[in-house]
Formats: sequence, C-alpha cells, structure tokens
Amino acid sequence: MHAVRGDPEEDRQFRARMHKISEALSVQPSWMETMAATDSAVSALRDHNDRANKYQRAHVAELRAVIQMLVGTLEDLTIAGPVRMRELQEIQKQLISASGPEGIQGCKLSLSKCLSGIREEAERHKQYSGDHSNQDPVTGLEARPAAETALTEACASDSPACAVVVSIDRLSLYNRRYGRDVGDKVLQFFVEFVKRAFEPGLALFRWTGPAVLLLRHGSPDGVQAEMRRAFDPRLEFEVDSGSRSILLTIGVSWSVVPMMVDSRLVVNKIDAFVQE
Repeated sequence: MHAVRGDPEEDRQFRARMHKISEALSVQPSWMETMAATDSAVSALRDHNDRANKYQRAHVAELRAVIQMLVGTLEDLTIAGPVRMRELQEIQKQLISASGPEGIQGCKLSLSKCLSGIREEAERHKQYSGDHSNQDPVTGLEARPAAETALTEACASDSPACAVVVSIDRLSLYNRRYGRDVGDKVLQFFVEFVKRAFEPGLALFRWTGPAVLLLRHGSPDGVQAEMRRAFDPRLEFEVDSGSRSILLTIGVSWSVVPMMVDSRLVVNKIDAFVQE
C-alpha cells in the first residue's frame, strides 16, 4: 500500500530492511532483541510512509497545476486551430500507451508546453483582431495597439527618445511548471516593480507574452545606464501556487531601441528581440 513508485531504490531498501528484521524475529530472540527489532521496524515504516505521502502530495500539486492551466486555456482552444488540436490528440495517445511514472511525466510536460503555446497564440490573435480591448486584462496596462501609436508619435517628435523592451526570463517555464495563475502573478509583480522604479513620467505598455515596453526620453547611452541601475539587482518573488509558497527568482532581458524615421522599423526590432 505504501510503495513509493517514484523512488524504486528507496522502496527496495525498505523491503530489504523489513525482511532482515523479520528474519531476526524468527529465531526466538530475547525480549531486548525483540524490542530493538520492533523499534527499528516502526522507524523504517514511518520513514517509508513519510516518503510515500510526500510523493503523493507532489503528484497532487502537479495535477492541480495542469488542471488550472487546462481550465484557463479552454476559451483559447477555439482559436488554436487544427495543428494544435492534432498535437493534443497525439499527447492523448501517448498518455494511453504510457507505462510508469517517467512516461506520465513526459506526457505532462508535453501537455503543459502545448497549452502554453495555445495561450500565446490566442493572445497574439486577440492583439491583431479588430475587436480587442486597449487594456491588457492581466496587468491593467495599455496593450500593444496603444504602444504602437505611442511609438509612431515618438518617431515623429524632435525630442530624443528610446523604446525599451523588457522580457521576463523563464515566464513560459513558470506557466508550464506551476500553472497560468503563477505566471500571471509574476508578470503583475514585475509591472509593479517597474512602476515604482521609473515613476514619475513612466510610459509603460504590455507588448506581448513575457514582454513589456517602456518609452524613455533621452539618448541611448543615458537610457541604457538607467536600465542597468534598475535591473542589475536580483529580484525575488514569493508566490502562492495554491498548494504551497514558491520563492522565484525574476530575471529579465532588455534592449534599448532608438526612435527611427519609420516606426515600423522600431516595431520589427522589438519583435525580433522578444522572439529570440
């Protein structure tokens, strides 16, 4: 009942230990030897059960994260298209034929990656569709259309200005590993940090996926120095995943793009950086 399938070597050692205790009790030991063997057996069983319970809790947490991600992606499945649907069907076939914990874990990782891709595709579709909102629902920032309008105005101005695209490292990984809600909380935490770091006069937008966009007045060298001061210190964020608290390190990648004659060139440079 308490075999730890996730750690067969520990299970083997436990059974060998209990077998050794059983053999010691089968040769009419003394009262003291019987008490010592009983204490050893109880200790071994307690340790083994603790490992089993920890393993089961880990599986429950993983299952909860996958379910949360799946529920959060249901609305986006209508936008996913036939390619993503075939990918989900292939994962289903792999899950049916999987044997052992490693096979199940591989299916879980494939599913998480597929669901993250569906969500990102849906976000891109909403950004370019005609009925999108000008406000990002996760961060409350103005979305990409407003950012592109601001870039066009900045390129037409005589004042020196730069666009700064900042991408949160490992955000897709956090979405796959801990669920969509955790990834959203990381993004919200980072946006609040940026607001505090660059107020007053901050022009901040949600670009796409893990990226936000800042507009800063000044020369590229001056803006780069400003970014280094803000983003060199390591950020840490403790987030509640629903089953436990997780301390995450928030790293970022950033690039300063000077304004150009044609704002489309600026947009292309930003997109190229985000997609790297």
